[in-house]
Amino acid sequence: MNRIVIIGNGFDKAHSLPTGYGDFLSHLINSVAKFEKNDSSRHKQIINGRECGNNRGYFHKLTTDGKEDNWIGVKQIQNELKFKLVVNPHNKSIYFKSLFQDNERLGYWSDLESHYFQTLVKHKESEEETTLINSEFKHLKNLLFEYLKFEIEENTGFEKKYDIHSISPIYDMLKLRHNDYEFEKNYFVTFNYTSKILNQYVMWLKDRNEKEFPLLPIHIHGDLYDSTNPIIFGYGDENSPEYKDLELIQNNELLVNFKTFQYLRSSKYNEVLGLLEDSTENYIQIIGHSSGLCDKALLRTIFQHDNVKHIESTYYKDESKYFENLFNISRIFDDNTLMRKKIIPLSDTFKIE
Repeated sequence: MNRIVIIGNGFDKAHSLPTGYGDFLSHLINSVAKFEKNDSSRHKQIINGRECGNNRGYFHKLTTDGKEDNWIGVKQIQNELKFKLVVNPHNKSIYFKSLFQDNERLGYWSDLESHYFQTLVKHKESEEETTLINSEFKHLKNLLFEYLKFEIEENTGFEKKYDIHSISPIYDMLKLRHNDYEFEKNYFVTFNYTSKILNQYVMWLKDRNEKEFPLLPIHIHGDLYDSTNPIIFGYGDENSPEYKDLELIQNNELLVNFKTFQYLRSSKYNEVLGLLEDSTENYIQIIGHSSGLCDKALLRTIFQHDNVKHIESTYYKDESKYFENLFNISRIFDDNTLMRKKIIPLSDTFKIE
């Protein structure tokens, strides 16, 4: 029996990395809105060391070349010393405008990739609007890359802002023997863009076990430091009726950010398929991945593969999280009978405390 460990964003968050969408978008606010108290005890807006803005209270984000950001700025919340993200009033916006309005309505940040897909579907008949949405989404992707690389990854390590601490309950789960199975080989497939903490786990496991562990996980969604494996950020449910409608429209701009095509930028997808073929008996262990529809294209291939015999979706503290994951997994499978055959039941699933 081989084990393939699927790593999602919950793994990073369990190690105190601020990698959630809310963390990222809060960073965008903070990168624009920096407070400084003056002698009269009033707060003023400081951007790159100087005041910016207008009488309407809008403050724009400055790029590295000193130019105004095309789409993103912040605005002070009335009668509060807080700011919120708003679109640049000087430029047309569809995606960012809808995203920020959605946050106002819901009170929290929705899934950026799912929101992109929903926005694209609404504007699918207009080539001009599709191009604008893709331009905005590309800009968001670049901002996310900069945040993860320079704010998170470069501040992660021993005795750094985000410290790599040693043994945790997750480590105990990754020992060679688990649920009465002793694994011949262990592989890691990470959907995260970060790498330092997971790489350290692999080194610890390799040092403390006689059987060989792979040196590095497969970064299926890209590597911050490898230009040959660029970041994949988009949508992955190629089986939905909405996607089928997009395919029928003769506009390739509608398809450029779908993961089914983005996976072909590198060999990582084929490497994952190779893991599935390495043994006829594979145990899938999911850590920190919600199995959402944004990754359905790949997860469907993995979960329904004939060589995958067991799937364990670990959960955090509350058993309701187990069932949330299970409901999402059921949307990946074409056949719930097959799903029930493969899924490890709650009583035998590892709970992360």
